[in-house]
Amino acid sequence: MFLQYKFPIEPSRAQHARLASILQLQRNLYNDALQNRRTAFQRGVHLTYEDDTKSLPAYRMANRQHTALPWGINNWTLRCVDTAMAKYRDRLRANPNAGFPRFRSEDRWRSFGVHGVRGCVIADGYLTVDGIVGKLRMRMHRPLPADARLTRLTFTRRARQWHVAILVDCKVGDQEHKKPGSACGLDLGIEQLASLSDGSLFDDTPRKTTQSSALRRAYRALARCQKDSRRRKKLRERQDRASQRVINLRSTRLHQISAAITNRFETIVVEDLALKQFPRPTRTRRPSDGAGAIATRENGQVLAEPRPKRLLEMIRYKAEKAGGKVVVVDPRHITQTCNACGSPTSESNDADRHICACGADVPRGTNNAINILARGLSAHAAALGRRVGKVLSNASV
Repeated sequence: MFLQYKFPIEPSRAQHARLASILQLQRNLYNDALQNRRTAFQRGVHLTYEDDTKSLPAYRMANRQHTALPWGINNWTLRCVDTAMAKYRDRLRANPNAGFPRFRSEDRWRSFGVHGVRGCVIADGYLTVDGIVGKLRMRMHRPLPADARLTRLTFTRRARQWHVAILVDCKVGDQEHKKPGSACGLDLGIEQLASLSDGSLFDDTPRKTTQSSALRRAYRALARCQKDSRRRKKLRERQDRASQRVINLRSTRLHQISAAITNRFETIVVEDLALKQFPRPTRTRRPSDGAGAIATRENGQVLAEPRPKRLLEMIRYKAEKAGGKVVVVDPRHITQTCNACGSPTSESNDADRHICACGADVPRGTNNAINILARGLSAHAAALGRRVGKVLSNASV
């Protein structure tokens, strides 16, 4: 099982300059390799990652600064080029007029990595990497697993702050869940980020914090600056810091929700949804906002900020780590069915609550979650040849 741990690092002045130099070198390598790919593609030649690695020794000899770096750093950058071209070919099948991948400017290139961890050592809160001067001090808020095997490192700079993401491969034993036999249905919604079949609701509280207001003020101040001015550079760093704080709050919220769900239930039933069908954030004017004001449509904002896809990914790997599992069911006719009587009801009777003639009156997300759980239990019972009520005795139906 692959897990990623992200830690802030505290480089010295010399290490900070070295990291910035490596970042610039990898950006130049990415742009040069992408230009080579584009030129060959226009001639009808499709280069691969292996072709790029074969031409890498000549590139390193022509650019002597790369010779002091390990091969793993250059290989990580070339894999980014290969991924960009693979996505371009996918877009080209859907749209013949799709554009080539863009070259990366300094504002659009924030990371570099090490593919393969030869020469990388983590000990006593310090990270040693070939090609970087000295030991990098890390603020490790949690230890790595004892049996973890280093796979990849990724260094990211944002607003003068460096972080390292450590990808490790660790073994997950066949441990038993804390609450064996428990199950729940999970529904992703608009007003509520996640709704469970037992009536629990999880909203996106960090969306309304003061950090969002600080981010808006930073964007407004940045818009008033002249291009390429010194003040614009300072305000851009302020905007990056405010944006990173908001990202951290949202990420923490997703971790809290996913941990709470996976710790309480062994089996989690979700819908097999294409997350692209959720509404995208759109910019609209409202009369109540005043002249010149622009507001974001609430439905799109709620679903765009929490990133439901990431929440489901967290639930999947945390459930596997805790000894649970995630079951995926068909989402058709989930919202149109009453959880109490099973009759099809109109979806437009109330935007927030499910109201049925049988007397059922529950939040719409809870109704959907109960239907999701019942469908998951039925499928599981059919696979085992048992009755639905005896599959999971402690299920919240």
